[in-house]
Amino acid sequence: MATEGRKVSELIESACAVMSQLAMDPLALEIDPGGTRLLAVMRESSLRVRSRGPYTPDDLPPEALDMIEWLSLLWSMEPERPHCTIAGGGRWPALVVTFPVSWVRVHYLVPEEAPWAYPPHPGNEHLGTDIKLALRYLAGSLREAARESGDEPPVTLSLSFPEDPTYEERAAKVDARFRDILPTVVPTIEVDRSRCSPRQRAAHDKALRTGAYSNQGVAPLGRTGFTARIGNACFRDSGG
Repeated sequence: MATEGRKVSELIESACAVMSQLAMDPLALEIDPGGTRLLAVMRESSLRVRSRGPYTPDDLPPEALDMIEWLSLLWSMEPERPHCTIAGGGRWPALVVTFPVSWVRVHYLVPEEAPWAYPPHPGNEHLGTDIKLALRYLAGSLREAARESGDEPPVTLSLSFPEDPTYEERAAKVDARFRDILPTVVPTIEVDRSRCSPRQRAAHDKALRTGAYSNQGVAPLGRTGFTARIGNACFRDSGG
Protein backbone atom coordinates (compact mmCIF):
# COMPACT_ATOMS: atom_id res chain seq x y z
CA MET A 1 0.00 0.00 0.00
CA ALA A 2 1.13 3.53 -0.66
CA THR A 3 2.39 5.67 2.19
CA GLU A 4 0.58 8.91 1.27
CA GLY A 5 -2.76 9.29 3.00
CA ARG A 6 -6.22 8.96 1.52
CA LYS A 7 -9.59 10.11 2.79
CA VAL A 8 -10.84 7.79 5.50
CA SER A 9 -14.34 7.79 3.98
CA GLU A 10 -12.89 6.34 0.75
CA LEU A 11 -10.92 3.74 2.71
CA ILE A 12 -14.06 2.71 4.61
CA GLU A 13 -15.95 2.08 1.37
CA SER A 14 -13.04 0.05 -0.05
CA ALA A 15 -12.73 -1.96 3.16
CA CYS A 16 -16.46 -2.77 3.18
CA ALA A 17 -16.28 -3.90 -0.45
CA VAL A 18 -13.34 -6.22 0.28
CA MET A 19 -15.01 -7.63 3.42
CA SER A 20 -18.19 -8.32 1.45
CA GLN A 21 -16.28 -10.04 -1.35
CA LEU A 22 -14.40 -12.18 1.17
CA ALA A 23 -17.57 -12.88 3.23
CA MET A 24 -15.41 -11.92 6.19
CA ASP A 25 -16.20 -11.56 9.87
CA PRO A 26 -13.19 -9.53 11.02
CA LEU A 27 -11.52 -10.25 14.34
CA ALA A 28 -9.98 -6.79 14.32
CA LEU A 29 -9.97 -3.74 12.08
CA GLU A 30 -7.97 -0.52 11.95
CA ILE A 31 -8.48 2.31 9.44
CA ASP A 32 -6.36 5.43 9.17
CA PRO A 33 -5.15 7.57 6.23
CA GLY A 34 -2.46 4.96 5.52
CA GLY A 35 -5.00 2.24 4.76
CA THR A 36 -7.07 -0.55 6.30
CA ARG A 37 -5.70 -3.47 8.30
CA LEU A 38 -7.93 -6.48 8.95
CA LEU A 39 -7.41 -9.61 11.02
CA ALA A 40 -9.37 -12.76 10.21
CA VAL A 41 -9.31 -16.54 10.49
CA MET A 42 -8.72 -18.56 7.32
CA ARG A 43 -11.91 -19.90 5.80
CA GLU A 44 -13.10 -23.26 7.09
CA SER A 45 -12.67 -25.15 3.82
CA SER A 46 -8.98 -24.14 3.70
CA LEU A 47 -8.45 -25.75 7.12
CA ARG A 48 -9.45 -29.28 6.15
CA VAL A 49 -5.78 -30.24 5.81
CA ARG A 50 -3.75 -28.98 8.75
CA SER A 51 -0.01 -28.54 9.17
CA ARG A 52 2.63 -27.14 11.50
CA GLY A 53 5.80 -25.23 10.77
CA PRO A 54 8.42 -24.13 10.43
CA TYR A 55 8.05 -24.29 6.67
CA THR A 56 10.43 -24.02 3.72
CA PRO A 57 9.98 -22.82 0.11
CA ASP A 58 9.67 -26.49 -0.86
CA ASP A 59 7.24 -27.29 1.96
CA LEU A 60 4.62 -24.56 2.15
CA PRO A 61 1.51 -24.75 4.38
CA PRO A 62 -1.47 -26.28 2.55
CA GLU A 63 -3.86 -23.98 4.44
CA ALA A 64 -2.23 -20.87 2.95
CA LEU A 65 -1.91 -22.41 -0.52
CA ASP A 66 -5.61 -23.26 -0.56
CA MET A 67 -6.45 -19.69 0.49
CA ILE A 68 -4.29 -18.29 -2.33
CA GLU A 69 -5.98 -20.53 -4.90
CA TRP A 70 -9.42 -19.44 -3.64
CA LEU A 71 -8.46 -15.75 -3.71
CA SER A 72 -7.09 -16.08 -7.24
CA LEU A 73 -10.39 -17.53 -8.44
CA LEU A 74 -12.45 -15.02 -6.47
CA TRP A 75 -10.59 -12.05 -7.93
CA SER A 76 -10.02 -13.50 -11.41
CA MET A 77 -12.55 -11.13 -12.98
CA GLU A 78 -11.54 -8.08 -10.92
CA PRO A 79 -9.16 -5.38 -12.19
CA GLU A 80 -7.33 -5.44 -8.85
CA ARG A 81 -4.90 -8.29 -8.16
CA PRO A 82 -4.27 -9.24 -4.52
CA HIS A 83 -0.66 -9.82 -3.45
CA CYS A 84 -0.19 -12.82 -1.15
CA THR A 85 2.70 -13.44 1.26
CA ILE A 86 2.94 -16.67 3.26
CA ALA A 87 4.30 -16.27 6.77
CA GLY A 88 5.67 -19.71 7.54
CA GLY A 89 8.55 -19.15 9.93
CA GLY A 90 6.63 -20.06 13.07
CA ARG A 91 4.72 -23.00 14.45
CA TRP A 92 1.50 -22.09 12.64
CA PRO A 93 1.01 -20.70 9.14
CA ALA A 94 -0.32 -17.24 8.34
CA LEU A 95 -1.12 -15.41 5.14
CA VAL A 96 -0.91 -11.67 4.45
CA VAL A 97 -3.06 -10.50 1.54
CA THR A 98 -2.66 -6.96 0.23
CA PHE A 99 -5.16 -5.27 -2.05
CA PRO A 100 -3.05 -2.40 -3.41
CA VAL A 101 -5.81 -0.47 -5.16
CA SER A 102 -8.20 -0.72 -2.22
CA TRP A 103 -5.44 0.02 0.32
CA VAL A 104 -6.54 -3.01 2.36
CA ARG A 105 -4.26 -5.53 4.06
CA VAL A 106 -5.71 -8.74 5.51
CA HIS A 107 -3.73 -10.86 7.95
CA TYR A 108 -5.17 -14.37 7.94
CA LEU A 109 -4.46 -16.67 10.87
CA VAL A 110 -5.34 -20.24 11.77
CA PRO A 111 -7.69 -20.64 14.77
CA GLU A 112 -4.84 -21.62 17.12
CA GLU A 113 -3.16 -18.24 16.60
CA ALA A 114 -6.25 -16.06 16.54
CA PRO A 115 -7.14 -13.84 19.50
CA TRP A 116 -10.46 -14.54 21.16
CA ALA A 117 -13.43 -13.08 19.36
CA TYR A 118 -17.14 -13.75 19.46
CA PRO A 119 -17.95 -16.64 17.10
CA PRO A 120 -21.04 -15.60 15.10
CA HIS A 121 -23.88 -18.09 15.34
CA PRO A 122 -24.66 -19.73 11.96
CA GLY A 123 -28.22 -18.44 12.27
CA ASN A 124 -27.12 -14.84 12.76
CA GLU A 125 -25.77 -13.31 9.59
CA HIS A 126 -26.41 -9.77 10.77
CA LEU A 127 -23.32 -9.15 12.90
CA GLY A 128 -20.90 -8.61 10.00
CA THR A 129 -23.61 -6.76 8.08
CA ASP A 130 -24.20 -4.42 11.02
CA ILE A 131 -20.47 -3.66 11.23
CA LYS A 132 -20.42 -2.67 7.57
CA LEU A 133 -23.60 -0.60 7.96
CA ALA A 134 -22.03 1.28 10.86
CA LEU A 135 -18.84 1.83 8.88
CA ARG A 136 -20.74 3.15 5.86
CA TYR A 137 -22.79 5.42 8.10
CA LEU A 138 -19.53 6.85 9.43
CA ALA A 139 -18.18 7.28 5.89
CA GLY A 140 -21.27 9.28 4.95
CA SER A 141 -20.95 11.44 8.06
CA LEU A 142 -17.31 12.23 7.22
CA ARG A 143 -18.23 13.28 3.67
CA GLU A 144 -21.08 15.45 4.98
CA ALA A 145 -18.80 17.04 7.57
CA ALA A 146 -16.29 17.86 4.82
CA ARG A 147 -18.98 19.79 2.96
CA GLU A 148 -19.64 21.79 6.13
CA SER A 149 -16.08 22.48 7.29
CA GLY A 150 -14.15 22.34 4.02
CA ASP A 151 -12.15 19.18 4.69
CA GLU A 152 -12.76 15.70 6.03
CA PRO A 153 -12.24 15.27 9.79
CA PRO A 154 -8.93 13.43 10.43
CA VAL A 155 -10.25 10.38 12.26
CA THR A 156 -8.98 6.85 12.79
CA LEU A 157 -11.15 3.79 13.42
CA SER A 158 -10.65 0.55 15.34
CA LEU A 159 -12.92 -2.41 16.03
CA SER A 160 -13.29 -4.35 19.28
CA PHE A 161 -15.84 -6.75 20.78
CA PRO A 162 -16.67 -5.82 24.40
CA GLU A 163 -19.27 -7.83 26.30
CA ASP A 164 -22.81 -6.55 25.94
CA PRO A 165 -23.92 -5.29 29.39
CA THR A 166 -27.57 -5.56 28.32
CA TYR A 167 -27.34 -9.16 27.08
CA GLU A 168 -29.22 -10.76 30.00
CA GLU A 169 -31.99 -8.18 29.73
CA ARG A 170 -32.29 -8.70 25.97
CA ALA A 171 -32.12 -12.50 26.26
CA ALA A 172 -34.97 -12.52 28.78
CA LYS A 173 -37.25 -10.98 26.15
CA VAL A 174 -36.42 -13.58 23.48
CA ASP A 175 -37.89 -17.04 23.08
CA ALA A 176 -35.48 -19.63 24.51
CA ARG A 177 -35.21 -21.31 21.10
CA PHE A 178 -33.53 -18.22 19.67
CA ARG A 179 -31.29 -17.07 22.51
CA ASP A 180 -28.22 -18.75 21.02
CA ILE A 181 -28.52 -16.43 18.06
CA LEU A 182 -28.22 -13.30 20.22
CA PRO A 183 -24.62 -12.06 20.30
CA THR A 184 -23.14 -11.70 23.77
CA VAL A 185 -20.84 -8.90 22.58
CA VAL A 186 -21.26 -5.50 20.96
CA PRO A 187 -19.05 -4.97 17.89
CA THR A 188 -17.76 -1.51 18.71
CA ILE A 189 -16.08 0.89 16.28
CA GLU A 190 -14.02 3.42 18.20
CA VAL A 191 -13.75 6.73 16.35
CA ASP A 192 -10.64 8.63 17.42
CA ARG A 193 -11.25 12.33 16.77
CA SER A 194 -8.35 13.62 18.88
CA ARG A 195 -6.74 15.28 15.83
CA CYS A 196 -9.92 17.13 14.85
CA SER A 197 -10.21 20.86 15.34
CA PRO A 198 -13.25 22.15 17.28
CA ARG A 199 -14.77 23.22 13.96
CA GLN A 200 -14.26 19.79 12.39
CA ARG A 201 -15.69 18.06 15.46
CA ALA A 202 -18.75 20.32 15.46
CA ALA A 203 -19.30 19.70 11.73
CA HIS A 204 -19.01 15.94 12.29
CA ASP A 205 -21.43 16.03 15.24
CA LYS A 206 -23.95 17.81 13.03
CA ALA A 207 -23.41 15.31 10.19
CA LEU A 208 -23.93 12.37 12.55
CA ARG A 209 -27.27 13.77 13.71
CA THR A 210 -28.35 14.71 10.18
CA GLY A 211 -27.69 11.22 8.84
CA ALA A 212 -29.31 9.35 11.74
CA TYR A 213 -32.31 7.13 11.09
CA SER A 214 -35.59 8.25 12.62
CA ASN A 215 -35.37 5.63 15.39
CA GLN A 216 -31.63 5.99 15.95
CA GLY A 217 -30.26 8.35 18.56
CA VAL A 218 -26.75 9.82 18.61
CA ALA A 219 -26.09 10.41 22.29
CA PRO A 220 -23.32 12.51 23.86
CA LEU A 221 -20.52 10.62 25.57
CA GLY A 222 -17.82 12.12 27.78
CA ARG A 223 -16.84 15.74 27.27
CA THR A 224 -16.82 15.84 23.48
CA GLY A 225 -17.75 12.35 22.29
CA PHE A 226 -20.81 10.48 21.07
CA THR A 227 -22.25 6.99 20.94
CA ALA A 228 -24.77 5.43 18.56
CA ARG A 229 -25.90 2.01 17.47
CA ILE A 230 -26.95 0.36 14.23
CA GLY A 231 -28.43 -3.07 14.82
CA ASN A 232 -25.95 -5.02 16.93
CA ALA A 233 -23.01 -2.69 16.19
CA CYS A 234 -21.99 0.39 18.14
CA PHE A 235 -19.83 3.29 17.01
CA ARG A 236 -18.52 5.91 19.37
CA ASP A 237 -15.99 8.55 20.29
CA SER A 238 -15.27 8.18 24.00
CA GLY A 239 -14.75 11.92 24.17
CA GLY A 240 -11.77 12.10 26.49
